[in-house]
Amino acid sequence: MTRLERIALLAACAAALSAQDLPKAETILDRFVEVTGGKAAYQKHTHEKMTGTILVPEVGMTGNLIRYSAAPDKEYSSLQLGPLGKAESGFSGGIAWEKNAITGPRVKSGDEKAQAEREARFNAQVDWRKIFAKVETTGSDTVNGEDCYKVQVTPNLGKAETQFYSKKSGLLLKTATTAVSPMGEIPVEVEVSDYKNFDGVLVATRSKSKMGPQHLEITITDMSFDQPIAAEQFDLPAEIKALADKAAAK
Repeated sequence: MTRLERIALLAACAAALSAQDLPKAETILDRFVEVTGGKAAYQKHTHEKMTGTILVPEVGMTGNLIRYSAAPDKEYSSLQLGPLGKAESGFSGGIAWEKNAITGPRVKSGDEKAQAEREARFNAQVDWRKIFAKVETTGSDTVNGEDCYKVQVTPNLGKAETQFYSKKSGLLLKTATTAVSPMGEIPVEVEVSDYKNFDGVLVATRSKSKMGPQHLEITITDMSFDQPIAAEQFDLPAEIKALADKAAAK
């Protein structure tokens, strides 16, 4: 065996030993569910309402947001952001959509639709096995000085995502993925923190997002579970329904 072959063999052995030291991704994802309340705490809820504030630090622009979601996969979000006005998005009846002053009303498709559908799935944390085709612990890293496991999750449809879980607490601290948008694919990193208990479930109430050159900060001010939500809250806006009907007729 040559010197180079011995070095290659040692490197391969070291990599194998390192991989053995890492917990399985399944263990990390299940641990997150447990440390944030457990399956029973999640599954007793069927819908939620979240309110919060939003900040674009580069320009000092602030706004408010509200999000409604219901099992199994209904979601509606409304954002009021300074001079940009109101932006809306949602997922209902298998249709993902958005409406704002920049793009106007539009129906999402492809990877962008798959991304919206995953985000709309209620209690996705518990049902991750139904969402991801593959999960793998790929290594270790740090987030703001805290040691983390890196887990790559590959959904049944759409882009893969890397998630960073604290080795100490088991909490999710960061995600990194590629988002699909009308402007093309954009790298997105989101750091989450300040977990608080809402009716038995720990929720990260602060997030800092980096989308290409853009930064966004969101603070959840309140979250309520199982309060009455009008059924029409998830209805498609008229212009979205018209677009969806037109697409279906082709």
